[in-house]
Amino acid sequence: MSLRPETIHRIEERVADLIKHFDGWCDVFDGANLFTGPSAYFHSKTLALLRQHKSAGDAVLDHAFLESLYATLTAWGMHRMGPGGAKLVEFPMLVDSFRRLEQPIRTLSVLALVDLRMEEVASVSEQIWSVIAGLSIGCGLTKIVAGSKALHHVLPELVPPMDREYTIRFFFHHKTLNQGDAAAFREIYPRLHRVASECRGKIQARIGRGMNTSTTKVIDNAIVGFVRAKLKNVPDEAVTAISVD
Repeated sequence: MSLRPETIHRIEERVADLIKHFDGWCDVFDGANLFTGPSAYFHSKTLALLRQHKSAGDAVLDHAFLESLYATLTAWGMHRMGPGGAKLVEFPMLVDSFRRLEQPIRTLSVLALVDLRMEEVASVSEQIWSVIAGLSIGCGLTKIVAGSKALHHVLPELVPPMDREYTIRFFFHHKTLNQGDAAAFREIYPRLHRVASECRGKIQARIGRGMNTSTTKVIDNAIVGFVRAKLKNVPDEAVTAISVD
């Protein structure tokens, strides 16, 4: 399903705004202090375990790393007790799916979003989506959300975490995916590459502080800040600090 011209225009306007006021939107995110307790702890722990391996391909063969990833996804709200709500698959199923995809993950592990050439973006996007589509992460969870959040912790410099509340709302103005997960990912990923390329210096300056744990997470943080302040109109956000022409 192709996007309507007005939808494309709105997306491009938002991406341009995100780039122009990137530091401001990141400041809104930082001020909101959304990630605390287990969500921040397990996120940092999982990335620390990842760095102990020479390659993401090695990491997905490590039971302790995958256990930490499983805990991170739970802390990020992807498993709710009781009937209804988000559910993760049983741990052995998640482990099996990652290990079946070891080789393509290993191939992608040498890449970084910010370093991709324009002519590489479409091909890399398809390779990433193939991995996301092949992962078994959630029961009833959309592939783009469950897969990207999981794969972000395996390929943090290449794959941003995505969700309905912020990412999908930012790009498509609502939380539903009428065009389907794969088509949405193909629209989103090249635009995230543009943000990474044009905001490279600003992103690098933030990495290492709080939840600014990788290039793709900093971009995700800016999107969250934009949506909270500009689309959700959350009160007491620092949006007034952002200069608008």
